[in-house]
Amino acid sequence: MVEARPFTPDDITFCIKTIHRPWACHRLVQSLRKHFNQPKIVVVDDGRPEFRFSEKYPDTAEHCRVIDLDRHDVGVGVGRNTAIDAAETEFIFLLDDDHVITPDLHLDRVYERFQEHDIDILGVRQGGGGRPLLFAPLMNGRRIWMFRGEHRRIGPLAWCDMSSNAFLARRDAIAKLRWDPEIKTYEHWEFFYRASHIEKLKVAVGEDCMVVHAHVGAKPYGDLRCRPKFRKLGLRKHGFHSMRYPGGGIVHA
Repeated sequence: MVEARPFTPDDITFCIKTIHRPWACHRLVQSLRKHFNQPKIVVVDDGRPEFRFSEKYPDTAEHCRVIDLDRHDVGVGVGRNTAIDAAETEFIFLLDDDHVITPDLHLDRVYERFQEHDIDILGVRQGGGGRPLLFAPLMNGRRIWMFRGEHRRIGPLAWCDMSSNAFLARRDAIAKLRWDPEIKTYEHWEFFYRASHIEKLKVAVGEDCMVVHAHVGAKPYGDLRCRPKFRKLGLRKHGFHSMRYPGGGIVHA
């Protein structure tokens, strides 16, 4: 156990990748500014110009470093890598554009636990989701099984293999790990599989800390999200022919 440093949001950059949901990004940025004093925020937008956050909400965008990428639909991986590379603080806090910050985040608690324990990625709950998950191989290692569980626990702090997309980490560690730029969506499990099973990073979830996951549907966004060919790409990359989800559902590459 190491001595915890005093909490200060100045050490953290909030990193957001967005596409075609400017109203959601606006809502998230406003919630960050409501709960933190002049937070450092990086927004990477690879949407078409008419759907860009900076175009629709210029007054809100002024409070962020907004990176409007020239190329449309670079994908989640490239967008998040760009945001992490742009951060200049020791820590980053990753967020999806449809998250909303409330007092239930308890960021000071998240930060202090990160400093006190052997953790590389500390996630928080997102509404009813974001519980600690584990990975295990099935069918002679050809199927990856994602299931609810934990390696160990100290109170509400559970060590696991995968957290939500709302997490605190050291910027340098995530800049080294990175997201696979070829996997434009269905990237979540692949990122955490590499983090926990290949790079052996320590992943945990603080189950008493959370963000709101206020999903916003939109056809320009949905058309880019629902592309299972990228899930197939991730599975085949690691030698799997299928995945079993926590509810028992099975998808094939």
